[in-house]
Amino acid sequence: MSLLDYTKSKASVLIIAACSIAFTCVVATVCGCPTDAVILIAAALVCCLMCCGAVDFLRSQRFYNEARDLAEKLEHPYQMHSLMSKPLSPDHAIVYDALKTMGSVSAEEVAQANAKADEHREFVEGWVHGVKAPLASCGLIAERVAEPERSQLNSELDRIGRKVDAALWYARSDCATRDYAIHEVELAEIPRKVCRENARFLIEQGCTPIIDIDPRIKVFTDIKQATFIVTQLAENAAKYGARSLKFTAEKADPDAGIKQVVLRVEDDGRGIPAADVNRVFERGFTGERGREKTASTGMGLYLAARLCEQLGLGLSISSIDGKGTCATLTFPLDERSFDIQSDKSVRLA
Repeated sequence: MSLLDYTKSKASVLIIAACSIAFTCVVATVCGCPTDAVILIAAALVCCLMCCGAVDFLRSQRFYNEARDLAEKLEHPYQMHSLMSKPLSPDHAIVYDALKTMGSVSAEEVAQANAKADEHREFVEGWVHGVKAPLASCGLIAERVAEPERSQLNSELDRIGRKVDAALWYARSDCATRDYAIHEVELAEIPRKVCRENARFLIEQGCTPIIDIDPRIKVFTDIKQATFIVTQLAENAAKYGARSLKFTAEKADPDAGIKQVVLRVEDDGRGIPAADVNRVFERGFTGERGREKTASTGMGLYLAARLCEQLGLGLSISSIDGKGTCATLTFPLDERSFDIQSDKSVRLA
């Protein structure tokens, strides 16, 4: 709170005080008090008024500035009343009590919302667990079916499996940090795992993966969640016409001292229109390319971006319409374990 804001808020009080001082001076003059005495009385009253105003201003400034700073910095502003200093004036106490009441109500609503979210997640997890068993049974049954129906059936079962996995990841997207295990992993293993698990889909789409990553490059991450993220990038590339899918990695800007390892996923597919590039991570956004395919939900990249945010990874996409797309996934680099040189060699620390 600035002095000008405080003065404006107390304008009516100041006007009344000024009128009272003027009235006192008039009464003193009428009663025959000397001019010097009247001036002295007015000066004393003004000094008293200024002292009272200064004390009240400092109290108000501390209280409201503290409330503003807490509201800006706290992740959950409804908790701010528990961190604020005790109010020193009745009007501040009213504001404090209002914040306390709103905080209690908000905390209760948040608890209820979290309970419902947990209940929904548990339901989805149970549903996924229940669906996995019949899917596995269908896979075994499909082995007894003659070609070409067997391949078609396996392909459809794979599609169902990917959709089921996506439903599970979506249900867990708000609590991914509760279920991760960070380990040092070989970076090349992530795209290799993605290609193995999605081999049938990539072959059907006519997409050939190329993994050109130094096997000595390692990162600290949760391989399960990182694999899901890269899977979304690979599926999108194959789905939208890519014939070549290349995975490369390097240290980001070594001369600038940026401690990151960059995994690039490049394809030669149909690309993304310029108007859609900045919106691909929005929930449910399908864009011009997505509308060409009725099966597109716009959830894959949204989930990937959410997981990256929670795991501390960076994810960005650049594309040229009609020529291809490049997705960049950045991992924090722990140089206590290794240091990637500009020639992509790895020196053990």
